[in-house]
Formats: sequence, structure tokens, C-alpha cells
Amino acid sequence: MNNKLLKRVTTGCIIIFVFLYIVFGFIFTFYRMPDKTMEDTIQKGELLLINKLAGGDFFFGLKMPSFSKFKVDDIIYFLDPMDEDAPFHSRKRVIARVMACPGDKYQMKTRQVYINDHFYEEPTTLKHSYRIVANEGVKLDTNFFNKYGLSEQINETSKWNLPDKYRELYSLNEEGELSIWDVPMTKEKSIEVANDSLISYVSLVRSTVPGRYINIWPYSHYWMWNRWHTPDPFDVPEKGMLIKTTIRTIGAYDEIIEKYEGNKLIINDKNQVLINDKISNRYTVKENYYIVLSDNRDRFYDTRTWGLLPEKYIIGKVINK
Repeated sequence: MNNKLLKRVTTGCIIIFVFLYIVFGFIFTFYRMPDKTMEDTIQKGELLLINKLAGGDFFFGLKMPSFSKFKVDDIIYFLDPMDEDAPFHSRKRVIARVMACPGDKYQMKTRQVYINDHFYEEPTTLKHSYRIVANEGVKLDTNFFNKYGLSEQINETSKWNLPDKYRELYSLNEEGELSIWDVPMTKEKSIEVANDSLISYVSLVRSTVPGRYINIWPYSHYWMWNRWHTPDPFDVPEKGMLIKTTIRTIGAYDEIIEKYEGNKLIINDKNQVLINDKISNRYTVKENYYIVLSDNRDRFYDTRTWGLLPEKYIIGKVINK
């Protein structure tokens, strides 16, 4: 190979390298799903293509501008709000589905989501927790769950002391026992399992009791929310929105006021809300926020655990789903 040809090849390789560096530095990246957060929509280990221009990822520690608007049902790529120890630009990246955008009215009624008073038609791949009750005397084992590809089951039999009203409901004699399991499944899978000859019935877990789990956002007893039910519609904060900041409402907004928008927030001994040392009954939101949920609704963290997602945390959108 002569020097002239070698120079051309070298120049070509450099151009290709620079092109790929720009493409994957600014525009696209690959992300391998590390867990079951989004099953059955996205499987653990699946390789995803991320459009970084949509959200504006970091490049040499600097946040790039966003070139897209996000909408309900988008699957987004963002910084984990729970990863507070790492520098902002290098925090853990996670995936979730947008359920409500800035300015939207959001509500969940016993698992069913409503956006701006319209029922949200969820994807068929979305998984909810179902309670599986086996026939009397039947003990479900690993072979049964493997048969249906179910790997996240929780044995709830020990939680049920089965008082008389349940024994009557399930037609049990005094010595009868039930095998009861909490299992995340798609609706289609739940129907398939319910038709198994070993199963008495399968039902969707539909609790409306507040505080079913600890640390459900908003973290206040004034907000009667649980993981599956929000009694009242919630206006998702958007830039310029005026929100009430009273002792009854502050539980939904304290993090955005203090953590994300850099204000000093105090509740005094008279239950008054002080923002930057001034008594405040109103606050003007400075940024946009989203509500995001996982598709494996009962096994992984999302807005229901860590609260509203700031728009500045969004750094991309999944484009091959």
C-alpha cells in the first residue's frame, strides 16, 4: 500500500470515527434493559435504541437541548431520581412510560388511569398484580409457575388466617387450606391461568385503602393515595402554574419547591408554610413535571414511590418500541 492510498484510508477511517462519535454522542445510544421494570413490553436484557436528541442527554457533562415534546404513552429514558449520591450528569439511567404531562389532570381509579377525564387504554403487555387462589388442598409449586412463564410470585398463604367469612366464601371445611399467591401478569395471561384445572379463581388486586405500602407519594396523610388509587384528580405541575401551598396540599409539592427548584421550605409550629422565610399560600412553578409509571406496575419504582419527574431529568426516548 503506497503512502497516498494509506493517507486516504486513514482519512476515511477518521471521518467514519468522527461521524459515529457524533451520532452516538449526540443523537443515539443503546441501552440494555437491566431488570423487569417494563415487562412484558420490554424484556430484561433487551437492547433498546434511544433517541438522545428527544430529551437532550449529557455530553462532556453538559446537558444538551431537547428537540422533542413528550406525550402520554412515550417510553422515556431519564436520570434516576433516587440516585442522589452520584453527580447529576452521571446518575443511573432508567426507563418508564409517560402517564401524564405538564398541565394534565391525572387520576387512577382502582388501577385504571384517567387523563384529563378520559380513560387511558393501556397496552396489552402491561402487567398488574393478580391474586391466584388454588383449589382446596392444591399446593402450587415452581413447576406450575414455570409452565406459564411467571417468575415473580409472592406466596401470600401465610398472610391469610382465613376467618369464618373467608371459609364460607371459598367453601372450605374446617381443615381445608388454600394456596394463595400474588403474581404480576398481563390480562391475557390471567385468563389463561384462571382456566387451569388446579385454580379456583384469579382476581385483580383492587385495594382502595390508603397506605397499602409504606412510602407512597405524596408522603402525607392528607393525600389518601395508594399504589392503585387516587381518590381525586391531580393537576400535574407545569411551568407558570400557580399551586396551593397549605399544610394539606404541600405533601405533593414539597420536593419540587425545595429539591428541584432550589427554595427554602419550612413548616412552622403553627402549620404555616414558609418559602424562603415568607408565609406562602401560593407558589408559581418554575419547571415542567411528568408522572411516569412502570409497565410492571406492582414490582418496581416509579412516580408512586419517588414523586414527580422534572423535565430536565429526561434525556431520551425509546424509538424501537
